[in-house]
Amino acid sequence: MKKTNGRKSKKTAKRRLKDSVFCDLFSDKSYVLQLYKDLHPEDQEADICDVDIKTLKWTFINSLCNDLGFTIGDRYVLLVEAQSAWDVNITLRMLFYTLGTYQQYVAEKGLNIHSNKPLSLPKAELYVVYTGKKDVPDFVSFNETFFGGTGSLDVRVRVLKGDDVATIYGQYIGLCHVYDEQREIYGNAEECAKETIRICLEKGYLVAYLKKHRTEVADMLEDLFDEEKLREINDREKEEEYLKRGREEGLEEGLEKGFEKGRALVINQLLQAGFSMEQLNQALNLEGGTPSVN
Repeated sequence: MKKTNGRKSKKTAKRRLKDSVFCDLFSDKSYVLQLYKDLHPEDQEADICDVDIKTLKWTFINSLCNDLGFTIGDRYVLLVEAQSAWDVNITLRMLFYTLGTYQQYVAEKGLNIHSNKPLSLPKAELYVVYTGKKDVPDFVSFNETFFGGTGSLDVRVRVLKGDDVATIYGQYIGLCHVYDEQREIYGNAEECAKETIRICLEKGYLVAYLKKHRTEVADMLEDLFDEEKLREINDREKEEEYLKRGREEGLEEGLEKGFEKGRALVINQLLQAGFSMEQLNQALNLEGGTPSVN
């Protein structure tokens, strides 16, 4: 594939929208284990052999795929989503992901869901890594969001936020914040990506990962830069089209009202001059009825 705007050609194919630095980072079990230990510091005995990545490539609802799902032995199943823009519907999607993951787990283990005894299932924990700047809650609830707490079904999602270098998710959030800042400074994708990586290495954000995958990360950030710029252009063009359409419709409506008002004025003047309705119908090509004389 060739880069646009004079950028040199890439070795990697164009990625799907869901592919990102987040997905690439946590395709490595060592980083997944680090994430788990950040969330469960009490369990330092967990080993990389306990990690089994269960990210869904599809679910039974509209072919949704999640960002990261993994189990730690048979103890926990963790689902983690990355969000740059706050979305209250995340709890609904998390419900779908949870059901899909349990469905997959039951099938893989050959468990009988019609058994008279409770099945042995890993405990589900749901997380959103939020990289935006809005003031968002620490937890969000499906029941609270959609039913005001009166429903009988619920999933609770913990929101991970803040660029704390002490955690792997905090380092990822830090990288996103640095990228957003550099994107406002640079109008060129390659410069933005290069400076983002340089600053992250200085700040201690994902140092080992960035050193090992520097070229791939630069490509992903450049792709993201181009996608966001294209989205901004499309949004601006849509806004301009809506404004143009509104002006045209307003002008058309104004002309129509002006025409009706002018016609009524002419009819009144002709009636006062002694013309009959039959003469008016013939002169103004009216289709019967008494014309408006307001």
